[in-house]
Amino acid sequence: MDVLITFFEKVWAHFDTLLWLLAAAAVGVAAIVLLCCKFRNSAVVKSIWAKRQMLFNIFVVLLLLVGAVFSALVLLEFREYQDLSLRDLQDVTFYEEQVNLYDPAGCEDFFYDYDGSKVEAQNGSVMSNWIPCSAGQKLTRNGIATNVVCYFDADKNFIQRVDSYGEEVLTVPDNEEIAFVRMAVQMSDNLKIVYGEQIADISIAGGYYSIPGLKVSDRNLLGEFAILESPDGTQWKITVDNQGNLSAENVTGTMNEGLLPADFPEYEITGSSISDEDYLISMYGVTESQKNYIFVMSAEGRIKWYKQVPYMAFNFRKIQYPDGTIRYAYQQTESAGQVENINGGMYFTHIVLMDENFQVINDNIRPIAYGSITEQPYFCESHDYKILGDNHYLLTSVTLSTVDNIPGMEGTQVQVVNAIIQEQKDGQVIMQWESIDHPQLYAASLSAGEYAAFTAGTTQVFTDYIHLNAIAVDPESFDLLLSCRSVGLMKIDRETGEILWIMGRARNDIQGLEQSQIGLLQHDVRYLDDGSFTIFDNSGGQNSTSRVCRYWIDEETKNLIRFQEYPTEYASTAMGSAELLDEETDTYIINYGMGVGDMAFEERNFRTNTVNMRLKFTDGQVLYRVFRGVETTPVQ
Repeated sequence: MDVLITFFEKVWAHFDTLLWLLAAAAVGVAAIVLLCCKFRNSAVVKSIWAKRQMLFNIFVVLLLLVGAVFSALVLLEFREYQDLSLRDLQDVTFYEEQVNLYDPAGCEDFFYDYDGSKVEAQNGSVMSNWIPCSAGQKLTRNGIATNVVCYFDADKNFIQRVDSYGEEVLTVPDNEEIAFVRMAVQMSDNLKIVYGEQIADISIAGGYYSIPGLKVSDRNLLGEFAILESPDGTQWKITVDNQGNLSAENVTGTMNEGLLPADFPEYEITGSSISDEDYLISMYGVTESQKNYIFVMSAEGRIKWYKQVPYMAFNFRKIQYPDGTIRYAYQQTESAGQVENINGGMYFTHIVLMDENFQVINDNIRPIAYGSITEQPYFCESHDYKILGDNHYLLTSVTLSTVDNIPGMEGTQVQVVNAIIQEQKDGQVIMQWESIDHPQLYAASLSAGEYAAFTAGTTQVFTDYIHLNAIAVDPESFDLLLSCRSVGLMKIDRETGEILWIMGRARNDIQGLEQSQIGLLQHDVRYLDDGSFTIFDNSGGQNSTSRVCRYWIDEETKNLIRFQEYPTEYASTAMGSAELLDEETDTYIINYGMGVGDMAFEERNFRTNTVNMRLKFTDGQVLYRVFRGVETTPVQ
């Protein structure tokens, strides 16, 4: 059917040629009719008219000849269509039918020794039947076998014994005299010995794909042919260029681009990643339709799953609990606009939790009324959260509070944004930390000295003097490490809420740390396996450029052990994240957030200062934060 459809497509493509031929025939007939009318009394015309039936037959034959010529032209071009097999494509491995070379009837109960003499077989094994082979050929066997492999010439004279040490794939030695092999095997109905490097699924016969009538001269495959699935479940995107060259890309689990919505964000990827882990992406910003997307993207840049969300979402991540359970979660914004009357940017959100199949488990995770939170229902703010279990969360929120405990301004009411971390478990608040309970933070903020401008009754604006951006859980103490735009890094006791130390430009409790090594307006914080942690430092690098900073700190003595910075040439104004991908090459995935309009994120090897890959959205959209692979949060 596909071949027939393609044939008619070619007919339609040359329909103009057919019309020209028919028009020429019509003109010829009309000319003859006019001549006959003008000279109708002529003896010649009368003679022709007497033979009109014969002329009609000739005309019909001419029409048939025109049709035959046209069909021949189409068929000559149609010869370019051919049956092509995917088995010969680069990077595509498909199983063909394999003949089982093992014949139990030809096995014998002995072994060959190294000199070719026969010795008693061991461990319940026998010598296999005679299997033809040649130098360099590969043979694969399944099941358990001993190490004895013996080679013979064309007359079945012993040449050598080789111990294979149980290898499943045998390579015949480079000896042109070798013509047969026998090997020690254990008798089994399931034993299989074949030519090749791997044994095909026995249920697969001729397990490769052919595309009948595939045209390879002037157009690529489209639509339903864009992705094919091999018998082992692997999916391949097949591309044919205009020179007829075929290529294949492993796209297992990804979607055909034709199935994506028309308004799905267009993006470009250059280069390739060193990892095969998926990206989890949530778009920053609201489109004209007041919606946006979250999606899972493969390392090659193909979409594996997507969801359109109202307004936009933050921090779409894949989570693994200590027992191996997989979950997905994201922060859903509750309106298109930011929180009003504050001088820092944030959105009202709630958390949506999904299972490993993206089915919603809970679509309304919010803070509970506790402490300064007196309203219900209340909201999370948009910067971060941690899912520790289906009923166990760390949530961030704020209240617009009026305080009178600012040092040096005691008794004066000042309007501030109160940063809150609430830990919930089984519907109960088990910990709540509020920034306004810790007066020392007022002086530790880069906003110190500006509080008089936010005196209650003189303005409607509340100062976001903390601006909490990220939470990390210490894998040893389970205390919380916070990244705050206006304060810097802050470590707090998980049980008491006590501030253990601050590392910022306005206040620094870590000895041996120079101010230039401290982040400035930094974002994101992540613990690494060795106990160190990283931040994405938006503005602290040379000439206010962005960088990744990694710190090793002795927290008992509050001393810097080691510091490493990874500078970039870009200057991010806000948002962003950094994730270590490979320690040997210091390769990081860097999301630049806002201010770097020509890219969303990049994978950068800092050892060689080269970029493996970049992702750019063609409409200029950016990302708040990007996650890759699975996130695990330590649970006490």
